[in-house]
Amino acid sequence: MTQSSSSPASPKWGSLTKFLVALVFVALLGWLLARFQQLIPPLGLAFILAYLLNPIVEWLTTRARLKWGLAVTLVYLVLVLLLVAVLTVAGIAIGQQIKGLYDAVVEILPDLPVRVQNLLSQPVHLGPFTLDFSRPIAIGPFSLDFSTFDLQPLYDQLLSVIQPALQQTGTLVGSLASGTATALGWFLFILIVSYYLLHDLKSLLPSIEQVVPEGYASDVRRLAMELGPIWNAFLRGQVTLALVMGSVVGITMAVLGVRYALVLGLLAGSLEFIPIVGPFIAGTVAVLVALFQPENWMGLSPIYFALLIVGVQILLQQLENNFLVPRIIGGSLNLHPIVILVGAIVGASLAGITGLLLSAPVIASLRLFGGYVYRKMLDRDPWPNPPPSPTSPPKFEWPRWLRAIRPKRRDQRPQPDPSGGLRSVEDRTSEGRFAESEAQSQKPEEQSSSGTG
Repeated sequence: MTQSSSSPASPKWGSLTKFLVALVFVALLGWLLARFQQLIPPLGLAFILAYLLNPIVEWLTTRARLKWGLAVTLVYLVLVLLLVAVLTVAGIAIGQQIKGLYDAVVEILPDLPVRVQNLLSQPVHLGPFTLDFSRPIAIGPFSLDFSTFDLQPLYDQLLSVIQPALQQTGTLVGSLASGTATALGWFLFILIVSYYLLHDLKSLLPSIEQVVPEGYASDVRRLAMELGPIWNAFLRGQVTLALVMGSVVGITMAVLGVRYALVLGLLAGSLEFIPIVGPFIAGTVAVLVALFQPENWMGLSPIYFALLIVGVQILLQQLENNFLVPRIIGGSLNLHPIVILVGAIVGASLAGITGLLLSAPVIASLRLFGGYVYRKMLDRDPWPNPPPSPTSPPKFEWPRWLRAIRPKRRDQRPQPDPSGGLRSVEDRTSEGRFAESEAQSQKPEEQSSSGTG
């Protein structure tokens, strides 16, 4: 009797063994996350950077016919050169304005009630009307006396909320100069990690499919398809919106003569990720800076200048909500603004600026995974809806009055026709395609006729 040369089959794990191995794995993963918690924000920023640069790399590979690795290297080389140029030109000015704005806020806060009372004691002239808040104002049967208002309790409540943020901001401002080497090291770490993430992006999904159990590869691909619109709808759109609004606010404040306009633009762009509260905080800071600014180039009084900034901030918010948001972000995550607001606060407390940036898409992703697990636990179809169709980002539409005067592209201009008329390139292209389709439809008829003959 010959002995089989094949090795014996490996014994299968029992339910208890699988449970213990999974428990040890979860405990080890939790210990690693707690031990290396400081790596979570840089890794999150590296993921965001790679995700934002992915469309540029795809455009280079499809239009310029570059290989994926070469396109990634070229994009990161240009990014590094741009960052070095921006930091060289504007880095010192940004640092000075940040420190100046922080010093101004710290100087205003201690005697804010006194400053407000002094402003209210001065009469305000609005055309033929004069408002004197130092005297009672009669409104029908009611009378308001602003001089009797005690702003100290409200100020104490406000200061208790702002003080922790000011302390963290002061620590950050103080560490900008002393921690340059550390910040540069983290910056290089983010660039390197995001580079390799983007470089090996094409092999990431197949690698995950090889790890998952047999039969779940289709679920992994479907989850990836569902996650794509979530991150496209918010992250790229919100980053674009933050850049646009930060630039618009900064330029507008600079034109109006508000101090620290550059930092106010950066603040407005950063707070765009917090719905409702973020733009309100950015606008309030701009109004306070204008209110306590010594002078302005228009020669307006502090109250008039602050009212002007209030009107400009309201106008910019209306422009954002009614014009920019539908065209830049397009689709939404179907999350209530309160959910996004609470998630942003929780994310900021857990992971700082990275948690703030990723809070909304992470909540939407957790909702997707939660729905998948819930349906699997109840033996239901995990995908009751058809798969999402690949949609391109919302196309920017020019206003109608600007569309009428905008020059047409070269391929849309009418071309001379030998018959004497004018035809556009699109007309000639459609005619050529029609003729080609007619020729192809006639070939089977000729072949059939020759075969019968």
